[in-house]
Amino acid sequence: MSGRGLPSEHNQLQVLAAAFTKLQKRQTLVPGGQDIDDYNIGALWRRGLDGAGTTIAVLEGWNDPAIARQVAKFDKATGLPTPSITTIYPAGPLPKKCPPGMTALGTYGACPDWAGEIQLDVEAAHLIAPYARIVIAVTPADTEVTEDAASQVAPPEMMKSVEYIAAHHLANVISISDGNGESSYSHGAAEILAQDPGELAAAAAGIPIVAGTGDCGVVQNLPVANGQCEDTSTFADSAAWDDSPWVTAVGGTIPNLTPSGAHRGPDPLWTQPHFGTGAGLSKVFRRPAYQDGVANITHSQWRSMPDLTMDSRYGTSESGPLLAGVLALATQENNGNVGPINPVLYATLGPAGARDGIIDVTSGNNSSTLADGKVVKGYAAAKGFDVASGWGTIDAARFVPSLVAATKAAAQDARVRRQAQSDLKALETRISVSPSTVPAGGSCRVRGLGFLPDHPVRVYVDGHRVARVMANGAGTVNYVVRPGRLDLTAGQHQIVLTGMLLTQTARFRSG
Repeated sequence: MSGRGLPSEHNQLQVLAAAFTKLQKRQTLVPGGQDIDDYNIGALWRRGLDGAGTTIAVLEGWNDPAIARQVAKFDKATGLPTPSITTIYPAGPLPKKCPPGMTALGTYGACPDWAGEIQLDVEAAHLIAPYARIVIAVTPADTEVTEDAASQVAPPEMMKSVEYIAAHHLANVISISDGNGESSYSHGAAEILAQDPGELAAAAAGIPIVAGTGDCGVVQNLPVANGQCEDTSTFADSAAWDDSPWVTAVGGTIPNLTPSGAHRGPDPLWTQPHFGTGAGLSKVFRRPAYQDGVANITHSQWRSMPDLTMDSRYGTSESGPLLAGVLALATQENNGNVGPINPVLYATLGPAGARDGIIDVTSGNNSSTLADGKVVKGYAAAKGFDVASGWGTIDAARFVPSLVAATKAAAQDARVRRQAQSDLKALETRISVSPSTVPAGGSCRVRGLGFLPDHPVRVYVDGHRVARVMANGAGTVNYVVRPGRLDLTAGQHQIVLTGMLLTQTARFRSG
């Protein structure tokens, strides 16, 4: 073993050469040989790009004590090396029992059902980057309050997990195979935008986030559904996390290969009865600047998803971690984080097309047929960029070096980090104190914006906790400070509001 805790590079190449041969015989395994062939991963393995020295984090709502045994079975079938898998609990230890709100989800999102999700996430990422470390970040819902149904399916605690991973530099790429339709959040945009600090923290640390776009076509599964895509919105909807401009949204395609692994033609969009790749336009997030160049295609002022597509035979919960694995290989090639990739994807790689490893998706659509027979019109794949497939899928052997070269040439990583840090700072300063100078015996009103609606916020003055208040339904916090009651001396003081995801700081002067 080397000093990195890995076999020598020569031994790694030998292991992966044998695994590649074995995977060629397991074309029906999902994820498996078809993915290795479809994305030309073997060419990167032969160059020594196998994820060594990188870490992929997958975000989950519950744990799976059997994950090591499940992955061992997968490795036996594929010949891949045993990965290092660590489970962390950023929101604190798991409760002894599944939270009632999660239990009420039944077969769609209840605690025991996360085991299958974890297995798919880990296996998909591990397949592409076999020597990458895997961190499973487990954060169940309701750690602070009983939340609405949307936040049971897609807990804001997962964004707390993203903040924790970024702050402690625990991963080079983060994969989220979870989400909920924008229309399902009881507090609307306020509840969705209150989760931005998580994505911004990752971006400021140069950590790309990938997220699947959903499995019900142009509609979204309801948080109170009886099962995946059994109960959906009756109109076009998109999922909140992948809609963020700081996240790379990953839609679904199907490998179009012969039994021997050769390409028949371009991959089509993933569609089947009652299921299909999520794609569409946000109603919360405005079109980011990097999508201005495709505005003549989207014809919208709103964020378009997806950005890329990958294999979704097991849903877009598979496509996200597959791309996370590819970004781990890019991290290894880059000798460091590649940062959020969307700006360079839209500015350089996408327009370059096949030369930079972007493979067009030109067939299929994501229209949805509801239980009553109503058809909700979706989006169709076409030549070049389109709403249904974004830029398409990838040839990783070209995409990885092109991504690294373009990132370095544009100094994109540093620029994006600065922008994310600036945006995060703006959220942290959405606090006001009036008046800023408090006369003796007087008081001042503190107002903070952008917190999770109906969640607790702790109030500190000069480092001492003085209150716990609740943000209202708009995510606003109001609190009155009376310096005399707090025995504050004359002079300058600091007030801090701390919620699950956001901390705001301001100063005032007492007379």
